[in-house]
Amino acid sequence: MQTLYDHKQLRATLDGNGVCHVELNNASQLNALNTTMAAGAVELAEIIQKSTARVVVFTGAGRAFSAGGDLNYLIELTKLPAAESAAAMLHFYKSYLSLFTLPLPTIAHINGPCVGAGFCLALACDLRFAVSNSKVGMNFVRIGLNPGMAAEHWAHLGHTPLLNEMLLTGKIYNSSDIRLRALFNQVGASEEIEDAVLSCARAIASASPQSIALSLPLLRGHTLSREEVMQAEAAGQGICMSTGQIAESVAAQREGKSFRFER
Repeated sequence: MQTLYDHKQLRATLDGNGVCHVELNNASQLNALNTTMAAGAVELAEIIQKSTARVVVFTGAGRAFSAGGDLNYLIELTKLPAAESAAAMLHFYKSYLSLFTLPLPTIAHINGPCVGAGFCLALACDLRFAVSNSKVGMNFVRIGLNPGMAAEHWAHLGHTPLLNEMLLTGKIYNSSDIRLRALFNQVGASEEIEDAVLSCARAIASASPQSIALSLPLLRGHTLSREEVMQAEAAGQGICMSTGQIAESVAAQREGKSFRFER
């Protein structure tokens, strides 16, 4: 296990399979999102992109994923003119999302409370696994803020009125609520979810990085038409067929052998 980063309230490790584990590391404040961690997110995003990581798993240190934005920082911003506070918040969003919208598959391992901007980061991930009875929601309007961290964008992509309800009421929900089932890949006991996340991450890491790199933008590009998706898929498969490792992987599978795709 290689340590990629352990600074500015973020910790990242990389295993030999290409699974990168990123931990929000501000446990004493339930991993509240602050400017220190934001600066670390920008640095870490660059490091991960240059690494041999094939998939990134995000979780929180201690008993929470993230309690949301640091309220002390938000209160400090209320002392500034609107244009200055708006610029500060935009920089804040972009800093964090540079890490959560990497050009690699991302998995949110929601190990506890996941609220406000913290829940937006989980929504930014391609896959989400949650521990039972975790508190989740987006409480912006309950403290007098309109939603941030691209909240409405994730709600639109989610295609569920429940996310709209979350944003408009600011209510906090239980991850085990049957109504939330569509938001998560799996909800279960802590050990069950830990095993499920690792199994999923390893399966992704063992797949063809070239294939995933071509597919991922289409999975995230929800504004594309069916025709545009098919054209991009066909172009990508042409690339895989001409420069990929299809013949070798198929031959290995036919012989019952394991095959490790190269980047």
